This record gives sequence, structure tokens and C-alpha cells, in this order.
Amino acid sequence: MDKRLTFFGTAGFVVLYFVAVFAAEFIGFAHPVCWMLAPALGALLGALPYRWLSQRWHGFGLGTVLATVFGLLMLAMGELDLLRLAICTGCGLLSDMVRIAIKKDCWAYPVLALGNIAEIIYLWTRKEWYLQGAADEMGQAYADAMASLQSTLWLVVALVAIMLAAECGLWIAKKVLTKV
Repeated sequence: MDKRLTFFGTAGFVVLYFVAVFAAEFIGFAHPVCWMLAPALGALLGALPYRWLSQRWHGFGLGTVLATVFGLLMLAMGELDLLRLAICTGCGLLSDMVRIAIKKDCWAYPVLALGNIAEIIYLWTRKEWYLQGAADEMGQAYADAMASLQSTLWLVVALVAIMLAAECGLWIAKKVLTKV
């Protein structure tokens, strides 16, 4: 397998990472629990482009680039504000620090994936505002169902699901990329 890092290969897999994580959010239209778990699905789907890039990008910056590009594109689409962009990018930066210090993607990628929570963090921190937006966009019944997910327990469930999905995604990506 060719392990060189090219501009177009990097750009392509950064875009693929964005598409994978963003596409996962569409399961949220099915049910509020799916909305809350969409970042975990994004972590699962984003693992393959991350793994491909991490096999070629050995220095600092991989997590920061992925998180920043994702956050900036989401900001441009009106899906994030500057605070949530900072959360997303901060997780990418922390991921790079872990990756350089420990030299294991199994620790670094879950930290990067935790940044996926940035889009829905207001579900727990700006509860009334979030429910009003859900009611306006999806209807009052959807918002009422979402209100039951605003406990700290559900936040912990979402964070643990993201980390587990990230680990599973890396395991799958490792198997897929060794066969290619």
C-alpha cells in the first residue's frame, strides 16, 4: 500500500471525513434519541478516512485539521456558532496532543470524535432554546420527546457512545485498510 501523503489525497479524505460525520446527523430526523446518538454514528463513519490519513500523517495537526475543517464548514452552513466551533477545534487540538504523546490512534481518535458533540451540546446547556428550535423545525411532539433526553445521564450516554463508536470504527477501518 502506498503510504505517501499527497495534497489531493489529503484533501479528498478530509472531505470524506466531513461528509461521513455530517451525513450521520440525518438519522436525527427519525427520532430524538437518534439525534442524540448521531455524533456516535459520525464517529463510526469518520474512522475510515481518519485511519487512512493517520497512516500517512505522522506529525502534529491531523486532528486539528479535521476538526477545524469540519467546524468551519458547519459554521458556514449555520449549524455551529463560534463557541461550538471552539469546542470542536479544541477536541481536534487535544487529539493531536494525545496522538503525539501516546502515539496511538486508539486514544487520539476518540478524543477527536468527542468534538462531534459540539453540534448538539446545547441540548444540555441551553435547554429551553434548544427545545424551541426543535419545536420550530420538527414539531412540538419531537421537542417534547427531546426534553426527556436533557439529563446529565443522557449526556454521559452520548459521550460514551461516541467513544465506543470511535473505537469500533477504528477497528473496522484497520481491518478494511489492511486488505486494500
